[in-house]
Amino acid sequence: MVVVARVGTRFEAELLAAKLGSMGILWEIRSRRLVEITYPIGSIEVLVPEEEADDARELLTPEPDEDQPGPRPRLSTGMKALRLSLALSFLLPLGIVLFLWMQSVLDIVE
Repeated sequence: MVVVARVGTRFEAELLAAKLGSMGILWEIRSRRLVEITYPIGSIEVLVPEEEADDARELLTPEPDEDQPGPRPRLSTGMKALRLSLALSFLLPLGIVLFLWMQSVLDIVE
């Protein structure tokens, strides 16, 4: 048996094993942990027979998703400056109003 995947949780390992099993590939899940704990440390390995390893790796390799957008383009310096000025033009007056309101509330309390 050879390792075809290492994952962090038992659930992920069982998902991969189910995918392999649906294609008729024998599998085994092996954990380096002696005791199951709430927050596992280490990895869980999914193993298959040596002669089926290439097929299993190909099956477990994620296909590129065409619906997912590519990486977002980086913002130019001008766009960053515009975002900052818009944020400040909203937050600064709001801060002033809150400050004055709190001052009036504290004057009433005294």
